[in-house]
Amino acid sequence: MENKIKAVIFDMGGVLLKTMDSKPREAMADRFGVSRQELESFVFHGPTSLQSEVGEVTDIFHWETVLAHFNQDGDPYKTYTEYFSGDAIDSELMAFILSLKPNYRLGLLSNAWVNARNKLGELFDFIEVFDISIFSAEVQMRKPNAKIYQLILEKLEVNPQDAVFIDDFLENIEGAKNLGINTIHFKNTQETIEKLKNLLERP
Repeated sequence: MENKIKAVIFDMGGVLLKTMDSKPREAMADRFGVSRQELESFVFHGPTSLQSEVGEVTDIFHWETVLAHFNQDGDPYKTYTEYFSGDAIDSELMAFILSLKPNYRLGLLSNAWVNARNKLGELFDFIEVFDISIFSAEVQMRKPNAKIYQLILEKLEVNPQDAVFIDDFLENIEGAKNLGINTIHFKNTQETIEKLKNLLERP
């Protein structure tokens, strides 16, 4: 019997792309006189972060705002690059994704700032692995908006029940689940791979 799952859709940050070395962020937080948690909270959840994720302001404007918020001078582009310098692709998960490629459509669905595709392209070469990649800023909507899930399903040419979506944020998982998409809440790589294998092998 043909496996009913036809497409596997991955989130990026916190799933495929992770902070493997925390030292750059900790050094920046120390320099700014705040905790790493305070720094990360504003970088990822501050108003200009959310605005850039839907294409309303540029990534550089966001980083100018980050510097201003913490009363810092500096080059926003260099600060942006420094902040993510400890990040790397999860090689174990990427190897598993590559093993899926012959048999499944692969999607990448990320809440990401303006210019994320170009910035990531300077540092990594994983985007081309996916048949369809959608960054929220490019389509002016972000997860868990139902329309962004519907868009990637349309581009992958699959029905909700024929897709699996993997994300580390529960609200994004719930957004996909509400549309009838199979979901896996990412907690760690090994558990996710096992859950995905089980789901894909299900008759």
